[in-house]
Amino acid sequence: MVDAPEAELTEEEESLRTKLLAKGYDRFAFTDDGLEIAPNGSRSFVRTELAVPPISFPMLNEQLDWDHFEHPQYIGYISPSNGIVEIGLEQGVGIPGSNMRLTRIIKNSIPQCAHSLDDSWVPVLSDGYIIRRSRPEENRDIREAARVHLSRRDDSACIELSNCSPLIALMIIRAQERPKQSLKLYLDPRLSREELLEESEEILHSFLYELNTRNGIVFNAIRWRTQEDLIRTRRRASRSNIDSTRFPIVSIDSEVAKLFNFATQASRNPTLAFLTYYQILEHFLFIMIRRAAIRDVRTELFDRKFDERKDASIMKLINIMELRLGKLESKNLRTLLHEAVRKDLVKEFLEDSIWGNHFSSKGPIRGVRALSANDRNVDLLDQVAERVYKIRNRIVHAKDEPKHGESTVLMPESRESDSLGPDVQLIRFLAMEVIQESQGR
Repeated sequence: MVDAPEAELTEEEESLRTKLLAKGYDRFAFTDDGLEIAPNGSRSFVRTELAVPPISFPMLNEQLDWDHFEHPQYIGYISPSNGIVEIGLEQGVGIPGSNMRLTRIIKNSIPQCAHSLDDSWVPVLSDGYIIRRSRPEENRDIREAARVHLSRRDDSACIELSNCSPLIALMIIRAQERPKQSLKLYLDPRLSREELLEESEEILHSFLYELNTRNGIVFNAIRWRTQEDLIRTRRRASRSNIDSTRFPIVSIDSEVAKLFNFATQASRNPTLAFLTYYQILEHFLFIMIRRAAIRDVRTELFDRKFDERKDASIMKLINIMELRLGKLESKNLRTLLHEAVRKDLVKEFLEDSIWGNHFSSKGPIRGVRALSANDRNVDLLDQVAERVYKIRNRIVHAKDEPKHGESTVLMPESRESDSLGPDVQLIRFLAMEVIQESQGR
């Protein structure tokens, strides 16, 4: 998709072409619509492309000359010499009336600061840039140029919610996201890169919190998704998916089916996806406990020595219920996996080369058991149960709760959470195994 060397380009287009190639972009072309850019390495049927109009070329040329670094967590950049941090945002979907409220606060936000006086704004794409989709009828022509620009009382910092700048739009497209709005933070250019990161992190989340609670508008900072995680997910799906359909033969509780579909769609929030799959295991944990209790009670009732008139006989029934219901959840989880999950398939899952060292002691998730099919001291299914249960505890329990030892809480939108993908795939596999085993009951 890169223009051929002999293509006639203007001086400005040639400058852009040189800078884009130097930055590692390999999917772009200059057309009648301007500069068309697709995610690196994508094919002709790419889902999302960006068309930057010629009027924005000077802005992009200028930004590409800035000293800037990619933000380590969010799709965005830090420009220390300018004291600028810009982070891509996505608006929460399904929030009633949020667009109307956003329009209202834009009208009520009149900037009165140094940036409004000397016009030192971060440039934004505001004159007809196009987000192209695989189907032309889904193309989006983005024209709104409104800004929400707010200043700290002592004028030491400003924030701005507005359309993406050309530079961050390139980053968002490269990450295969859809660019539209971003948050710009105008900070003190004398701050170091680390200080800019620290201050911008606090302001970013404080602003998003107040937008949510004061204005009823939800935005999320778009996080980098590692290419490794995307490749793992695709490879796993390609190996397990089947190309033919059938009339369903699986009979599944509607609530379980809803949980499973929700967990699959929550893949961009690994901790939520993990907990939702865990809810499926909990559903069958309760069924297993109830089934075992009924079986034991029924056995006792039909025992020839049972006498309902004797307290000792009744106490036996009570003890059975207490024993079954009083077991620790971790032990019940082990029992469930031993009853419902095929160990050879777990071994096959873990030996898949796509996981690398994720499940080993060198993996990125702290405070959980490493998994090894060669461990002769601990059964593989017991290892899996322990790992799953500890991850669940790290997500839902307070980090300073004494009974959970030194395990810190596994926060959403953290480096560890971003690395949770293989564990989400593992618990998804366990949920499928448990659902399948339930079909034989």
